[in-house]
Amino acid sequence: MAAKRLLVLTSATGGGHDAHARATAEWCARLYGGEVEVTIAHALEDSHRFYAYGVAFYNFIQRRAPWFHHIYYNFVELLELLNPGTVSLGRDYYVDLLRRVQPHAVLGVMDCLNRGYFELAKETLGPAVKCATYCTEFEGGYGFSRNWVNPRGDYFLARTEEARAEAIRRGVPAERALVAEHWERPDFYAPAITAEEKTEFLSGLGLAADRFTLLLSTGGAGAQNHRALLASLFPLGDRLQVIALCGRDEAARARLQPWADQASPFPVRALGFRDDMPVLLQASSAVVARAGATTAGEALLCGCPIVFNALGGIMPQEMPTWRYFHARRIGHLIYSANGLRPIISRWLDQPVELEEMRVRVAPMRETPTPAKALTLLLESSR
Repeated sequence: MAAKRLLVLTSATGGGHDAHARATAEWCARLYGGEVEVTIAHALEDSHRFYAYGVAFYNFIQRRAPWFHHIYYNFVELLELLNPGTVSLGRDYYVDLLRRVQPHAVLGVMDCLNRGYFELAKETLGPAVKCATYCTEFEGGYGFSRNWVNPRGDYFLARTEEARAEAIRRGVPAERALVAEHWERPDFYAPAITAEEKTEFLSGLGLAADRFTLLLSTGGAGAQNHRALLASLFPLGDRLQVIALCGRDEAARARLQPWADQASPFPVRALGFRDDMPVLLQASSAVVARAGATTAGEALLCGCPIVFNALGGIMPQEMPTWRYFHARRIGHLIYSANGLRPIISRWLDQPVELEEMRVRVAPMRETPTPAKALTLLLESSR
């Protein structure tokens, strides 16, 4: 039997959309082997110079001025004016991509790659091609982009029931709006690491298994405030240890480690890009990260309490995540580096508070994998 072909539309705005695209490819390989061919396309920035500049600007302000996203977000909300029921800018690129790949199904994992893109796929390839959105948001309201929702798509796959309800409110027929929950790589659904594995992992980093371990995350765009956050924790002395992720910014890591070695009263390990986030999150007592939906979902799957980093302002696209976590008392939010110290100090002095948060998070770890949703999409295509 000839292999089925799945085209995944993504964009390197931050790192979350690409993470969901890679997760799709890994799950297809696990479920179907060579029977499903997955093509991942950066269908925004690769299609037109205007979009390439837009993506670069998005990542720039995410690193430098997150507050400006309240202006940029509302500009992007008007994107449908450029693609009224079809694709205008970048049309030739997308049509060529569709004709080259000949997908049986198209999956959009980025908000700006749904409206118009599904219609043009069916116009180019015929009505049999199935088109679906996986929406990363935790709930609706301000920050949930209208571009996520294309009522003419075959399926809207939501992370949560709240996001599904928002899609239905915006016109998706209820029978085509489904809850797929998190959409992470297969290793996020593996059995939890044991105490022995945690000890071995931390020992490999020169850290102690019995000390409070704080993980400082970084976004796909390289946004991080590690030095300011670390300095705010110095008054806590040697009561904790910190793992600081620097992603692919080797220059930032090279600057941070010597400074921490000289200035910090507690151990700090500055690490480059890592592909073992499930272990890192499970080995950590808590994580500090921007309120992007991807890291938040990963933290839930790993049972790791989270402090959302809103230094420079919370972005519109982060607000649905924060509202979801805040309502369930499973996260904290800080607007300044100094806001982190009282939270960590309280957890050190009153570990029962942190444990209570872990208890609230625990049921959220028991979620289905993307397998069922992918099977529905692929096996309904012809």
